[in-house]
Amino acid sequence: MNITISLSQSTYNRIERWAKLRQQDVDTAIVEYLNDAMLPLDNLTIPPAEPDPVVERERAAYLRLYPDLQKTHAGQYVAIHNGELVDFDSDEAALFARIDDLFPDEFVWMTRVEAVPEKEIVLRSPRFTLEKL
Repeated sequence: MNITISLSQSTYNRIERWAKLRQQDVDTAIVEYLNDAMLPLDNLTIPPAEPDPVVERERAAYLRLYPDLQKTHAGQYVAIHNGELVDFDSDEAALFARIDDLFPDEFVWMTRVEAVPEKEIVLRSPRFTLEKL
């Protein structure tokens, strides 16, 4: 497969010098470098992210408050901070703007109150393979 990438002149100059030292053309040098630098995809594992205690606290508060929120704010966006409902709105952008003004550097759990407290999200991950040119 042939691909085109944009490089700064200084990056290209470094690659070109490196390829000459290896007595290779630039394309071959780049492909070999990538093959040596990248782990095989079969062995590639991404460690799970460490849970953030603040996020987990606000999530737990939302789940605790959910039955009442479902009755009073179904379909609206809610903001949970320090375990408490601090604001709500049917307009997500308006709510976000107010929350950003009130708590600019703090985490606030904001979500729409749906029929179920949490939706399952399935992410499909594409698989890429690199072949020598």
